[in-house]
Amino acid sequence: IAMAPSSLELFYFPIRGRGDLPRSLMIDGGLEFTEARIPKGEQWLARKPDFVFGQMPVLRVDGSRDIAQSHAIARYLAKLTNPSLLGDTIDEAANVDMWYYQTDDVYMSVIGPFYRAFDTIEQLFNDKWTSWMAPFEKALSCSEYLANGKLSLADYHLFDIAEVMLHFKPQLLEQTPWVRAHRDRMASRPGIAKFLEYVKGLPFTNSGHL
Repeated sequence: IAMAPSSLELFYFPIRGRGDLPRSLMIDGGLEFTEARIPKGEQWLARKPDFVFGQMPVLRVDGSRDIAQSHAIARYLAKLTNPSLLGDTIDEAANVDMWYYQTDDVYMSVIGPFYRAFDTIEQLFNDKWTSWMAPFEKALSCSEYLANGKLSLADYHLFDIAEVMLHFKPQLLEQTPWVRAHRDRMASRPGIAKFLEYVKGLPFTNSGHL
């Protein structure tokens, strides 16, 4: 495990969204951090130029070095807390990446309609959820984890998706029992239980719908 920095500060909106992955990795990994929650609107517009790409989340390391982009933040935190989350060999790393980026594709498919097409979201999820989850159901029917038979970054991100569905349409999550069981297994980790307590009450999106 790499030496922990003297300070970590997460900048994000006061929502769960893309903030959940770094939060869960830091809390489950035993890292101390602070968080600056910047509301959308005037406060965000005033701060936007401060960040390299004009977007959040951003992780500030040691008070001076900023890491932007969700995937870069997640990989940094994985290396800091448990490098095995990224795979221990080149083949394992490729397998983790494969599942992680597929998970992110589905995450975007799930989150996007809350902002763009909420009037048709229930029909979309009814039509697509089980097909989106089919590869994950198959993998998890054979193993407790998505990649290499052990916990990886992909598992944390799939947990993000399951949490959204658990709060929005739990009956759909019940239609994918292996994904539901995976979510519950992740939630039973003491660090993830602490994470869930930490984000309790935060909305998932800035859309006003969840």
